[in-house]
Amino acid sequence: MAKPNTALLLTGGGARAAYQVGALKAIAELYPRNQGIPFPILCGTSAGALNATALACHASCFHLGVRKLEWVWRRFETRHIFDFHPGRLLWRLLYEGSAGLIHPDPNRAFNLFDNSPLRKLLEQLIDYHRIDDNILYGSLEALAITASDYESGLSTTFFQGRSQHHPWERERRRGIRTLITSDHLIASSALPFIFPATRIGDKFYGDGSIHQLSPLSPAIHLGAERILAIALAPPPQQNQSQYRDRLTSSHIASRLLDTVFTDTLNSDLERLGRINLTLSLIPERDRARLKLKTVEACVLKPSQDLDMLALPFLAQLPTKMRRLLRVLGVRGDETSSLASFLMFVPGYCQQLIALGYQDTLDDRTRVARFLDIESQASAPPVTAAQPAR
Repeated sequence: MAKPNTALLLTGGGARAAYQVGALKAIAELYPRNQGIPFPILCGTSAGALNATALACHASCFHLGVRKLEWVWRRFETRHIFDFHPGRLLWRLLYEGSAGLIHPDPNRAFNLFDNSPLRKLLEQLIDYHRIDDNILYGSLEALAITASDYESGLSTTFFQGRSQHHPWERERRRGIRTLITSDHLIASSALPFIFPATRIGDKFYGDGSIHQLSPLSPAIHLGAERILAIALAPPPQQNQSQYRDRLTSSHIASRLLDTVFTDTLNSDLERLGRINLTLSLIPERDRARLKLKTVEACVLKPSQDLDMLALPFLAQLPTKMRRLLRVLGVRGDETSSLASFLMFVPGYCQQLIALGYQDTLDDRTRVARFLDIESQASAPPVTAAQPAR
């Protein structure tokens, strides 16, 4: 097992999180088959929270956890994640209130989709008792799932870990010790207006990316000195929107999703770099006396635009879903983060798994060195198999 100060950070992005599975598959190949998870600290937000929790359940065998995760993602379909009922939505807009949209029901927040299928799937696939067992027997240090508290606006990290990990309170963020359940995963992935908020205790929570100003914070609070992050940001040169003299709801939603899921991590990594540089100027004995330490970070990102890869699969979405996206401005002739976020179809997920796998293989030298497995860094690259169609 790796040092207990190594953390894995998985960000959100809906269906695009399939890319993380491919990257993890390539990392697993750097280790023996009976190796425990090399990331004793697991941190996830939104769709990344689902992946992190699945890995936590199989922390004693990294290869097995990744294989099971890949098996599920390769078979994902929209009906496994959410339901969309246009009739119910129209009824609610027009009937629930004396004048429909003018006087909506004040006791119910608006949301497009019903994510109860995801809850059912999680209850079938995830054995939460295994998390505690893996912590007890030393295969796992901590699992952290971040959600947004709608009442206070605090970024709230629910964590399950060893006794030495304590709750924390910082500006606009906090950590709460608990036993992770489906409620925390559903809350962390409940994007506002897309999915309903989830009640935990006496508070309502939504997608963890919304108020997460410091994505690296949970891992650092849990003792991480090295953080491997698998992000889903598009390549900078491809992150250009061509509005073609029109601005649609899809354009606006895409920019908001990119901001929510990628900008804060980039800012936090930049801040971490400045802090590490400052600490390097302090004599080592003084750093030890003041209990100051640097935190290394390694980030894996897609080499291709995941929104662009989603375009050929729009026709595979359910008809009523395609009609809704068309109303929002998704016409299939340009990229849309909203479409790729909801693209839970096998072909798209399989393509992202293959891309994440190949990207990580291409970057295996840097990854192996970061994880202190130098013997694997010089191994010849392997070409990823093409996804099944």
